[in-house]
Parts: sequence; structure tokens; C-alpha cells
Amino acid sequence: MKKKAAIITYIISIFCLLGLLALLVYSAFYDKASHATASFTLNDAAILSLALFAIPMWGASVFLIKALRLRGTLHEKQNKLFIIFPAMLCSGFFVFYGIVLINMALK
Repeated sequence: MKKKAAIITYIISIFCLLGLLALLVYSAFYDKASHATASFTLNDAAILSLALFAIPMWGASVFLIKALRLRGTLHEKQNKLFIIFPAMLCSGFFVFYGIVLINMALK
């Protein structure tokens, strides 16, 4: 993948991630949750979207690291961590939602 295409893909992924986080914050403050046990609220949809967005976010991060040809010096390792941080954030939601689904299956 070319450097310019990898950068554009990563920036688009970051904007999508910020939009999903904004949806999560909005739904946390303004979502009207019903008291039914089987309700699927906007907050749940935002968390699920962030969990599923982990895979494309990791792909965009890895493509950007490969395109920039980052090696092993200290500054380049810091750049790798900075690039991968949004993917780690999505992975946290992925793990959280996995734990929720496992707990729901075991009840």
C-alpha cells in the first residue's frame, strides 16, 4: 500500500472512531432507556460498533506502519505506539463486549 493511501485510510478510520465515540457519549447522556429486559439501546449499538471497528482499525494501523517503514529505534517505537493506540482502544471495547456476551450466554 502506498504511503499516501495508508495515511488517508488511517485518517478516515480515526474520524470514524471519533464519530463512534461521540455517539457513545451522546447516548450515555441523552438515551432514553426503556425498562424492558430485552431493550437494545443506542448505547449498546455504539459499544457494539466500536467493538466491531477494532478489526478495520488494526488493519489501518498496520498498513500505516508498513507504509512508513518504521523500524526499531526508540522514536520509531514511540510512533508505532502512537499509531496503534486507537486500535488498542477499539480492542478494549471488543474485549468488554466479548465478556458481556459470554456472561449473557452463561446465564
